[in-house]
Amino acid sequence: MQDIQVKLTARHHVDGNWEETTHSYEGKRVQKASAWYLTYKEQMEGVGEVSTTLKLTDTSITLVRQGGVSTRQQFEKGASTHSTYQSPYGPFAMETHTNKLRIRYEAEVPVQVEIAYQLWMNEQYAGEHELKIELGK
Repeated sequence: MQDIQVKLTARHHVDGNWEETTHSYEGKRVQKASAWYLTYKEQMEGVGEVSTTLKLTDTSITLVRQGGVSTRQQFEKGASTHSTYQSPYGPFAMETHTNKLRIRYEAEVPVQVEIAYQLWMNEQYAGEHELKIELGK
């Protein structure tokens, strides 16, 4: 298991404008079988600490959050997936359509993840989203 710096940039298209946030975390990176796992803890406003795990394979990325909120979100390029987002305010049905999924490797180790997707919450369109995750030492 390797200690890493995780820089997460999230963009969300709202009311005709893109909103962007960037956060940095201490994390871990480990390879198990044919997948890479990235883990880090984040403080989410209003809900407290959330443990986040990303599972990276050749064809998909799975995002698992546990703590003040919980979800298991699957991203597969060109595919729509369904999940539930459990918040302090109750559960929300989520549908995600992934437009872009890219993992960049250096020396066979993941160093950058990019995901672009459309999101629906409780069957209401919640906009376009982009995640860029940069992994350093």
